[in-house]
Amino acid sequence: MNLSARNQKLLAVIQSDFPITTRPFVSVGNSIDWTEDEVIESIDSLKKNGLIREFGPVFDAGNIGYVSTLIAVKIDTNHIEELVQVMLDIREITHCYLRNHEFNLWFTITALNKTIINIIIDRVKLFSGVSVVLNLPAMKVYKINAVFDAEHAKCRNIGKSYIDINLSDSDKDLIRELQKGFPIVKNPFELIANRTKLHESAIIDTISDWIETGIIRRFGARLNHKNAGFSSNCMAVWKDEHIDMLGITFSKMRQVSHCYRRISCDDWPYGLYTMLHAKSDNELIELLHSMKTAAPNAEMLALKTEKELKKTSMIYFMEDETWDSR
Repeated sequence: MNLSARNQKLLAVIQSDFPITTRPFVSVGNSIDWTEDEVIESIDSLKKNGLIREFGPVFDAGNIGYVSTLIAVKIDTNHIEELVQVMLDIREITHCYLRNHEFNLWFTITALNKTIINIIIDRVKLFSGVSVVLNLPAMKVYKINAVFDAEHAKCRNIGKSYIDINLSDSDKDLIRELQKGFPIVKNPFELIANRTKLHESAIIDTISDWIETGIIRRFGARLNHKNAGFSSNCMAVWKDEHIDMLGITFSKMRQVSHCYRRISCDDWPYGLYTMLHAKSDNELIELLHSMKTAAPNAEMLALKTEKELKKTSMIYFMEDETWDSR
C-alpha cells in the first residue's frame, strides 16, 4: 500500500506516541501541522482500508494477572483445518500460524490462569492427526511491540519484570470498555467516561499511570503489517550457549519485532525466538544472513509464515465462570 508522506508522519506518531489528553487528536495534529479534523478523517480512512488493524491500548498480560505461552503442534496436514476451526472460537488463542516445518502449527494462548492453558492444550492433544504438542512459555523477554512505519519497523525494548498490582472492579470495568475499541472522535475519553460512569480526568490519569508502570505497553494504532508493506515474515529460532548475549544483540535490530527466551526440550532444543519482518523474501534472506553472521556458532532454524490463521487481541476479564465446561 502506497502512503503519502503526510500519512507516514501520522502513523509514526499514533503508533507509539499517542497523547493521553482531553483532545488527543489536537495534540497529534499540532505535532505534524494538521488540524484535528484532518487527523480524525485520516485515521478513519486508514482503518477502513485495513492498514490500521486496531486502535487503543496494548495491555501487558503478566502485569494484569494473566499468563501466556507459545504452543507448537506437529499435526497431519489433512487435519489442520478441523483444529483451526475450533481455535477460532477460543478467545484465549489469539494468534495462530501455519509454518514450514514438521512442527507446522503454532499458536499463542493468553489466559487467566495455567489451568485454562492446560485445558486448551489437553483438547488439542485429542484431535486427530496431532502427534506432538510442545508448551513453550517465555522465560525472558528481550524485545516486544512492533511499531511499523512506511520505511521500516522499529520497536521498544522491555524487561520481563511484572509489577505487583491489585486491580479494582472499576479498573476492570475500564479495561473492558477500552477493549471495545477506542472512539476516534474529538473527545474520546469523555465518551468513555459517559459509558463507564467514571470521571474523564480519572480515566486519563489512570491510563497515563498504566502506561508509566507498564500495565499498558503502548497506546495507539496497531497496523496490519502486510498492508504496511511487510509481506515476508518468519520466526527464526536459535540454539546457543550464550542466549542472553544473542537476545540483547538481536533486540537492537530494527527488523526484529519480538525477541524471547523460551524453555527448550529434547524434541525442540531451541531457546531463543525472534520474529522478523521484511518487505520481500530477498530482504528477509539478507536479514537472516546478517543475524547468522552475528551469531556464527549458533544453530538457527527459520520458520517461514505460510499462512496467518488467526490474529486477534486478548479480551481481558471476560471469562465465563464455567469456562472449563465449554
